[in-house]
Amino acid sequence: MRIGFFPNMKKENIRDILSQVITYCRTYGIEVYMPKELEHHDVCALGIEKSHLLPRPEVFEHLDMAFSFGGDGTIIQLARQIYPYNVPICGINLGELGFLNQIELENLEMAIERISKGDYYVEDRIHLVGTLHTPEGERVLRPAINDIVVSRSEPGKMARINLSINGGHTQMYPADGLIIACSTGSTGYNLSAGGPIMAPDNRSLIVTPIAPHLLQGVSLVLKESAKIDITMPERQKNLHISVDGTFDYEFSNTDSLHIEAHPQYCKYVRFKDQKFFATLFKKLTARSKEVL
Repeated sequence: MRIGFFPNMKKENIRDILSQVITYCRTYGIEVYMPKELEHHDVCALGIEKSHLLPRPEVFEHLDMAFSFGGDGTIIQLARQIYPYNVPICGINLGELGFLNQIELENLEMAIERISKGDYYVEDRIHLVGTLHTPEGERVLRPAINDIVVSRSEPGKMARINLSINGGHTQMYPADGLIIACSTGSTGYNLSAGGPIMAPDNRSLIVTPIAPHLLQGVSLVLKESAKIDITMPERQKNLHISVDGTFDYEFSNTDSLHIEAHPQYCKYVRFKDQKFFATLFKKLTARSKEVL
């Protein structure tokens, strides 16, 4: 079995953690690969063979599985790159909440042993793709693992956003913005805005308004096949688009934004004895105690 390591090298004690996991992998007959850009971190000193350091995306072609070391941001970044290669991701949580991560540090060796024995399953999740239509042509946005957020471009001013579903005008939202999320993103900005939490294998699309005016604060839950189009009335000069809170775009009242589920799934490693909602609320409860 061949597993790629994709660590956030800024995390505390990351070299010690990588060294330990490499040792576990050797014990259970697993080959370890890493992206070549980590060579300057002297990862060969941790026990990685130089021939197993390969550039992206070539390294993805050699893997049966990918380990993400970090928080949710690390796993989202990896998912965006690796989904075309159908390589499942297993997240090792080095962050605060780690909703997407499957393994905690204290369970590392046991989890790796289970993986070596095939005691896991692969979960397919949808993600989103947006296409911006302008008078100059089409622009395909970066894939959205969590969400696409359409919001006001000027602070302190209300946005007016037209929503159409499957070719039919649905609603004009006077609000701070709209969140279009999938199940992976349901525990992110969508949750903070009052949207529903979706089980990971639920392939619905969610539309959640942000601070809507009047009585338009209800989220919509749509089929995987739903086609979403967003425009704005003429009086609204422009709006802002954010993909996963990382990639930003602007669009005007002469443009339209089309959003739908990407035809290819992201793949995640899961263990049958780990229950999503039990783990979710355990983490949320622990986090709320830390804040209070």
